Amino acid sequence: MGTSKANIGPVGYSNPIQDWNKDSVGESNSNNINNDEIESEQTDSDGNAIEEQNNTKWGDVKRSFSAFTKNPSKTNYKKFTSNYKKASGGNKKLTKSSIGGRKGAIVLLDFFTTILNDGFEQTLEKYNIGSLTDLKVEGAINKISELFSSIDGTDEGSAASGAVIETINKLYNDYASNPELINNLEIETISDYLEFYISTYIFERISVEVTKALENGSLSVKQVNDIESQLKSFIEAEVSLNFTEVNFSTIDIKAKNKIINQIFDEAYSLI
Repeated sequence: MGTSKANIGPVGYSNPIQDWNKDSVGESNSNNINNDEIESEQTDSDGNAIEEQNNTKWGDVKRSFSAFTKNPSKTNYKKFTSNYKKASGGNKKLTKSSIGGRKGAIVLLDFFTTILNDGFEQTLEKYNIGSLTDLKVEGAINKISELFSSIDGTDEGSAASGAVIETINKLYNDYASNPELINNLEIETISDYLEFYISTYIFERISVEVTKALENGSLSVKQVNDIESQLKSFIEAEVSLNFTEVNFSTIDIKAKNKIINQIFDEAYSLI
């Protein structure tokens, strides 16, 4: 589940992890990153009011997540994710701060569309991956995952890296028995993998951000694993995206980035 590395960065940066040990994010301006003019006019009391409001929002997240751990129903799941989105500044701010997530999606799309156009072996040559024939499964997956080394080492980036590995692992398993079929990859299949990647990324990121709540000692390892499994299942069920009509292999990088932003925004609105 993500990483337990603590992080004090506010939402809007590449390190949007909240410190729930203090039940507070500790930054009064985490929801006002692009509002320099407004901030410059605020008095100290205004700043304190914003910080108090911010702390209350993340307190709601912690309480609703605690309720979910006790009763992982869809109602409690929706209440938790609703509070999580509010405390994070909304769908658009979550999308904006998904720097590693969006970067991973672009690289993943380029990799898959190259397979679509040129075939798997030619794709390995193009990306200087080399032959995977003599590698064990883990080695092959790690070799392909090196394509995503440019994703930063922040906690948000770690969520993206974790989602990448899960997606490459799924690709490998899907074609393990008939590897030659990977050359028949279609746009619809690429869309399915992208949807899997995004839902996995959102799960990994939320998992990182609630790590402190899970490490409070009140839950057993089995309980944590069960909660993670249930949370992942809910997210996968809710993130149902429809972009199979988009031919990612024929659009330029600017259009691709715009579409990825829209997809992430839609995905966050669904959880």
